[in-house]
Amino acid sequence: MIFTCASCSLALIVASNECQLDSINVLEPDNFIESEAGYTETWNPNHPELRCAGVAVIRRTINAKGLHLPSYVNFPELHFIVQGKGVLGIAIPGCPETYEEPQEPRQQQQDRHQKVRYLNEGDIVAIPTGMPYWTYNYGDTPLVVITLLYTTSFQNQLDPIPRRFYLAGNPEEEHQETQKEHHKSKEGKNVFSGFEPEFLGESLNVNEGLAKKLQCPHDKRNHIIEVKRGLSIIIPPLEQEQREEEEEHGHGHGQHKKEGEEEEVVEKETRTHRERHEGGRRHGGQGEEEEEKEVEEKHTRTRERKGGKGQHREEEEEEEEEVEHQEHHKEHKGKQGREEHGEKEEERNLLLENVCTLKLHENIANPSRADFFNPRAGRISTINSFTLPILKWLQLSAEWVYLYKNAIYAPHWNINSNSVIYVTRGEGHVQIVNCQGNSVFNGKIQKGQLLMVPQNFVLAKKAGSEGLEYIAFKTNDRAMISILGGRSSALSAIPAEVLQNAFGLSPQEVSALKNNRNEGVLVSPSSRSKFQDAYITMV
Repeated sequence: MIFTCASCSLALIVASNECQLDSINVLEPDNFIESEAGYTETWNPNHPELRCAGVAVIRRTINAKGLHLPSYVNFPELHFIVQGKGVLGIAIPGCPETYEEPQEPRQQQQDRHQKVRYLNEGDIVAIPTGMPYWTYNYGDTPLVVITLLYTTSFQNQLDPIPRRFYLAGNPEEEHQETQKEHHKSKEGKNVFSGFEPEFLGESLNVNEGLAKKLQCPHDKRNHIIEVKRGLSIIIPPLEQEQREEEEEHGHGHGQHKKEGEEEEVVEKETRTHRERHEGGRRHGGQGEEEEEKEVEEKHTRTRERKGGKGQHREEEEEEEEEVEHQEHHKEHKGKQGREEHGEKEEERNLLLENVCTLKLHENIANPSRADFFNPRAGRISTINSFTLPILKWLQLSAEWVYLYKNAIYAPHWNINSNSVIYVTRGEGHVQIVNCQGNSVFNGKIQKGQLLMVPQNFVLAKKAGSEGLEYIAFKTNDRAMISILGGRSSALSAIPAEVLQNAFGLSPQEVSALKNNRNEGVLVSPSSRSKFQDAYITMV
């Protein structure tokens, strides 16, 4: 609770008067930094939209055999893998190196390091504050990563200016526009560079020549370097990790799918969903109502069975409770003696169990984990601190949306967070309305563009002819939305007479407003005509 309040307080202080936005703009990258094996693009964090959200954004493209050098930042990061595959390593302080190579007879010293994680398209990756990490592309296609930097997090004890601390190389500043005039320089240095070589060598117990190599004085390769012979590291086979993830999520297919078939598998699952619900199209959403009726009948039968057992079951429960109470009383004294020892042991293992084994990533684009699905409109998946607990620490979450051709994401607002939208595929039309009822954005957004939506601003989206796919980063670990109209919406929750008097409507009009759409947050093109007027007149 203390952390949550501190986060809110800092965000309010930093973003004071930053969200008085009369208009919101779609943002393109402002800076381009080329490296030996890729390039980095950044958005200027001084844009009013990004200052309002208290964030900065980076898009990094790592070519095949490219290695993004180890670095850390003074705020949380949330990554989304837009394209490609790779591996990521993170150095968590105080944790053991659990990956080690076998000891060879003539080998002087075996290599050991901390866990290395596979990255795949659609993954959300959480990077805690101040923890060095590196990324390597072992695939044949570029690895593209979009990253949100939560610069106004309570964990940032500096200012909101984005800073990155590199452990190697001589990388350029990624956000040069935020540097003071006398500090502006394209050339950067790593954290070893500022030490005297003699002092550094003594500290690391190495000779001065090796210490100078760590400072990389003549390295011109920038942030992303090429590993010409490929990277040889200790890591479990990819097939084994994929199989373990499939078993964990309960959707294993009995055999490993080839890497080239991954996208085809997703398309097949989507088509299966469509075919499964094809018959329900004629009934306009009756399939969902039938499911609700079945659930209600099951609950009714369960209550009847319980009621038939009558008082006999209640007496048995009372006797069981009495016996349990007596046993608990006997064990209480013995437990008191063990609790003190147990608490100390728990403290010793806390770091190992809760930090060193943190789950840092999950695939948000997997069709089987969709939170909302309409076979005629699309699907929505969310990741928050319930599904990925590390996000509680970062105070961030994410929403992935895939809208089919001409489908609509109904008018809604973010209850407790700002939202930063990045389009990964397709294009669409978006409208945003502020608290005065004025339109602050009414236009198109397409692949590679960024759009920030402030907290409680009402927005609606309509996909174009090629559909619309995007990732939305949210500045709350349990971000919530409220729908303006339709099933389970703000309008449907308000009594009919309140709506009649508020809008001057007839009873028939109120009934149509509350009951004409059985769909939820995703509106299919076939039902759009009924609500076209409401969508257009929202602004």
